Amino acid sequence: MKKTHDLWEARPSGILLPAGHITDRQDRFKTTYLEVKSKGEQIEELYESNGLTLPDNSDLAELIRNTKIFCEKWVANKTAKLEMTMFFSLLHLDRIADAVLPLKEEPKRVKYLKALISGPLAFFKRERAYAKDIFWELEVWLKLRRKLTTVDLEDPPDIVIEFKQSRIGIACKKLYSEKHVQNVLSEAVHQIEDSFEIGIVALNLDDFTPADKVLKSSHDQGMTEKLQNLNADFIQRHERHLRKYLASGRLIASIVSTAVIADVANAKPQFNNASQWTIWSIPGLEEEKSQILRRLQNLVMG
Repeated sequence: MKKTHDLWEARPSGILLPAGHITDRQDRFKTTYLEVKSKGEQIEELYESNGLTLPDNSDLAELIRNTKIFCEKWVANKTAKLEMTMFFSLLHLDRIADAVLPLKEEPKRVKYLKALISGPLAFFKRERAYAKDIFWELEVWLKLRRKLTTVDLEDPPDIVIEFKQSRIGIACKKLYSEKHVQNVLSEAVHQIEDSFEIGIVALNLDDFTPADKVLKSSHDQGMTEKLQNLNADFIQRHERHLRKYLASGRLIASIVSTAVIADVANAKPQFNNASQWTIWSIPGLEEEKSQILRRLQNLVMG
């Protein structure tokens, strides 16, 4: 689902001025329980085939273990007594697997596989973790790979894409607090400015949502609006920082993303992973960069 509009901001005079341009996209994916179990087993095989041990006490191993238990109970029609956290483990694993399994074809996969078991990864936990930082990079990489032919995991910045004869660097930043957003944007600029004429910063807001909670809505459109509002509210609160660090022209846009477990009453299935990407771009980009951004938005967000 795609929506493009201007973001308007009320000034003290009462006049509305354009604060930026937004493109939204929401994704919801449906997967069967047994397919998620299979994905978990493929992750185990991926670690084993690369000579890595998946620690029993890691979040990733626990998610796989809980998914197997849930599926065994589901096949036996005995899920009624299971806690909902077991079911949510399945949804978390489904999201993780989609970003991790494509690493099979990535030459530097061991680096990322090790990072994912370096600390907390489960999405309901609200604590800073390198594993979650790396997972956000992989999610951005996955979404872009679905639309573009040349998408590389490359540090710095984090991801590099080739698009319309341009080489674009993408710095991925998972936010845990709103206190130092300007510092995060400054770091993103430094990651990009030495090697790239064009850059994008991708900001993840998942840890701004309440811990151990799902987002409820009676219908899909309501869920879309809630996620759009979460992203747009963040952009409005930090518009001055975004404007400052995008003003140089090196950073042409910011991707803002929120992903949740969604409880949509009239949807089938009722519970699912839902994510919303919002692209904010500063008004007044030079025409060449503006054209590149429009074409990229149309492709990635279409």
